[in-house]
Amino acid sequence: MPDPGEDLLRKALAGAVAGLDESRRLTVVEVAADGITTFDLRRDELGRPRCRFDPVVPWTSLAAGRGWDGAGHDLTRQDPTEEAVIRAAGVPSHAALILVCSFPDSPLAGQALAWLHAAFPEAAAFVQADVRVDALLRDVVVNDPLDRPYELVVLKRSVATGRFELAAHQLFTIGARAGEVARVTARCEAGDERGTAFAVVAWGRRPLLLSLQSARLVPGHYDFTVELERPGRVRLTGLPGLVRDDRSWADLVAAVPRGLDTRTDSQHLICAVEISGAPGDVAKRLERLHQMVATMSAGAPGLLEVSLVTYGAHSYDRRVPEGEVEVVDWLVSPGHALASLTGLEGRPPAPEGHPHGAQLEDMLAAVVGRLTVGGAERTVLLTVGDRSPHPARVDGTILPCPHRYDWRMLLGRLEQYPGMAFGAICDRDVGEADPVWSRLGATALTWLDALDIREFGAELGLSASQDRSIPFPLIEVP
Repeated sequence: MPDPGEDLLRKALAGAVAGLDESRRLTVVEVAADGITTFDLRRDELGRPRCRFDPVVPWTSLAAGRGWDGAGHDLTRQDPTEEAVIRAAGVPSHAALILVCSFPDSPLAGQALAWLHAAFPEAAAFVQADVRVDALLRDVVVNDPLDRPYELVVLKRSVATGRFELAAHQLFTIGARAGEVARVTARCEAGDERGTAFAVVAWGRRPLLLSLQSARLVPGHYDFTVELERPGRVRLTGLPGLVRDDRSWADLVAAVPRGLDTRTDSQHLICAVEISGAPGDVAKRLERLHQMVATMSAGAPGLLEVSLVTYGAHSYDRRVPEGEVEVVDWLVSPGHALASLTGLEGRPPAPEGHPHGAQLEDMLAAVVGRLTVGGAERTVLLTVGDRSPHPARVDGTILPCPHRYDWRMLLGRLEQYPGMAFGAICDRDVGEADPVWSRLGATALTWLDALDIREFGAELGLSASQDRSIPFPLIEVP
């Protein structure tokens, strides 16, 4: 059970520390068995309470030649001794003052406390035997509530404006105390030469760095915690490879690429892939799509959403089952789409069906049925395959679509969609492919073995600068 007297002293010290600012000071004078110790407390520019104290002034140095013997007995009660005690306390003007006598059994300590209280009648005085004032102050400082928020420096992309901007994610509010923990989920992309910077700041007249560590992380989402150990000190856990970073705030601001200060469009990549044909051809199509999604997502972190549609061939033979067009994913993250592509790579190809036609028109109908007005600012239909679509009616070429879908009409509707682009990767050389592939690849057209992913993505308006680094965690906000 805590001593009531010590508890009162603790509350008085905590209240006095809470009232400090950069201009207000607190002085605590301890009159103890071995002499006088003065503690000076003030807040620094980060709002942290700082405590400084000089070595104890022993009674022997105050008593020598001033009317005290070595045992601490008052022999002459000369006035200079009172002055020496007051001078030893070193109380500055305009400072709040708390006096503590931790050795009341000594007449010397009691007399010194009386002199100090007489000299500073506005001071609060406490008599508490055996109290450790230094330990008590240390505990009060550690548990002092924050007088300003602590925040993590991040890049936030506003859904309303589409911009990446340097911002702050709140970790601890005013009043937070030691031991509180903030949990953060953020996306980290390829950083600069130091990796991703995790900077915790307090805001005053300017941002003030409390903690700065960096880590070279594999791009992805990370869950980590920030613990408030005491005012001015935090501890990050859950991030591999964190090291101390000695950059200044100006250095951090300068590390933000200029490209992040301009608008970056949201992007929707619709991948339509033919999964009928020779196993080697199907595997190569899926591999190219996998490379495309991985590369484009790295160039547009947090901006790209992916849809995945598979189609095969019409059978026209009741004895041979016909596969359906499948919307495998719609508006999912690149990571989710990559996992789905990996799953498709483990499947056998769809039934061969018609040797010259594929369900392209059915795929277009599925995409038209899914797209809604007001989606991403940049939508790309990327078709990967070999065969031609079926006509809606008999036209003397190949058999018509069993569902009577008109690929020309459907493609025309997609061409009217705002921000739409068309890319195509055909198995055959462009000169050998059916002319319909030139329309499916109206924005960018290539063949399977000639694909330059970065150049192709740039033609489609998907790729971002490969030199861009993302030096801070990314967090999405409204």
